[in-house]
Amino acid sequence: MQWYFIILTFFFNILIGICLFYSLLLLLFHPKKRRKILFINLPQGIFYILKNKLANYISKQFEIYLECNKDKFEDSKLQEISLDFSEKSSEKIRKNRWFKLLPKFISDPILSFIFEICYYLSKEFFSNFAPNLAKRYKLKEKIFAIFSEKNIEFIEVKTKLFLTKPLFIIGGIVGLLFGIFNLIFTLIF
Repeated sequence: MQWYFIILTFFFNILIGICLFYSLLLLLFHPKKRRKILFINLPQGIFYILKNKLANYISKQFEIYLECNKDKFEDSKLQEISLDFSEKSSEKIRKNRWFKLLPKFISDPILSFIFEICYYLSKEFFSNFAPNLAKRYKLKEKIFAIFSEKNIEFIEVKTKLFLTKPLFIIGGIVGLLFGIFNLIFTLIF
């Protein structure tokens, strides 16, 4: 086998790897609008397809975690989170070496107190502080403003700015590995 054929194989594999990984980046954002070629409908970019699903998911999570009334707190998922947080914090203190040295009549009231304090703080955080903070800064409107066309273009520019070089490097490395495998198979067979 000629030496220039080996070098061309390496460069060709590196080029294929770079193109493959860069095309993944392009698939996220292009095409922006539905297009037709002859009678075939081309799909939109993945980010544009999932934009509405992502916005709906975020709005559901927002309603679950930040729009909870004090009256509905006992029946909500936030109570489970608060109980879990307080149980984990009291369990963490129970496992400390110095806490095991305390007599039972002192350690039990301390653990009960810590459990109640953690539950109360997390309950107040989820039912008062976080919803008021979200209303004050109009968080829900700002979350949905992220999915406007102008901001998607901004996300696309920043994604291309920060991901192009790493994708080229990863693609080049993958292409180089395939080039080495091609060389080994060419020499074997």
